[in-house]
Formats: sequence, C-alpha cells, structure tokens
Amino acid sequence: MAAWAALEARAKLLPGETVLVNGATGSAGRMAVQIAKYLGAKKVIATGRNRETLNALLSIGADDVIPLDHNGRTSEDDLRKQFEQRIGVVLDYLWGPSAEQILEAANAAKGTMPIRFVQIGTTSAPDITLPGAILRSSAIQMMGSGIGSVALEEITLILSRLMQAASEVGFHIATRDLPLSRIREAWSTEGATPRLVLTMNAP
Repeated sequence: MAAWAALEARAKLLPGETVLVNGATGSAGRMAVQIAKYLGAKKVIATGRNRETLNALLSIGADDVIPLDHNGRTSEDDLRKQFEQRIGVVLDYLWGPSAEQILEAANAAKGTMPIRFVQIGTTSAPDITLPGAILRSSAIQMMGSGIGSVALEEITLILSRLMQAASEVGFHIATRDLPLSRIREAWSTEGATPRLVLTMNAP
C-alpha cells in the first residue's frame, strides 16, 4: 500500500517513466519494484546492500540494480548515468547517505525534467544533509508519502485496487513457513526478510 500510494497519489507516475527504488531488498522495497512495473513504469532501478537479494529482483520486475556498500553509498558514476537517462520518480525507503548521494547525482545530471523524490522510510538514518543549492539548481520535487500526506479515503481506494491487482497478476513476497509451536522463534526474528508465515501445527 505504501508503494502504491507513493507512486499513484504522490508522484503521479506516468506510463513509460523510470522509477528508482532506494532500498529495494526489504519486503516493502520488493513490493515497490513490482507495483511500479504494474502501474506502468518502463524501467525500474533497484538499490540495496544485500547483493544476492538485489540480483533476485531482476526476476520480479527490476531492470537494473545498483549495489550499496555497508555505508549505504555506491558509485557516483553509476548513479549519474542512470539520471542522465531520465529517472522520473525516486521512492526512498532508506534516507541517510544513500538519499544524499541520489540527490547529488540527480543534481549533477542537470536534467530539466522534474524528478519526484518521494520519502517513505528512514531505515538508514532519520536525517540527511541537503545543501540548498541542490534544490535551486535542479528540477527536483521532494515530498513524503504516508498517513497524513495521503487522505484515509484515498488509502481505502488504493487498498481495493491493490487487492484487485494481487488477484489478477499476483505479487512475489519472500516468505518462510514456521509452525505455530515455534512462535517464540518468530518473535526473535521480527522484521526479518523473508517474512514469516505461522502455520497451524499438524494434529
């Protein structure tokens, strides 16, 4: 729902645009890659630290991947080249150093097409350093997406469309089954990827 709202309600994604998902190796980011393609993105670029998970995204909708190092940064040249090919929307699940580097690369590309940067999560850091010159010298539109920036009535409609899409095409969610008898283990791995699915114990 967060990805759908960010792309449709906030960024107003247009068919044929390129979307960069910053932090695509988590559960929400994996869904964002798939939903961006479903909503008409021509190209989806994914960033993330886990190289194996990142490469797996190529089979579920990502067209290109950009690995991040343990500090959340990547090659400036790789990012700039992507922006020179006209990225229209950035979905940011990380914030912190990777978001700073993406904004710098967008500015360095000096494109005149608006780039809608949508901030969704702060997995890497709660804050960034943003020089004012970046906003003055580039066509970047920054916005957030979440409850408060999207009306509850619209969220309800988005959930309906999401459920319909899921029944039509299906979305890939990494899961691991765990018997209910091992629920203690489930609590200790909260937030892990793949997501845990608790199953009833066999009689």
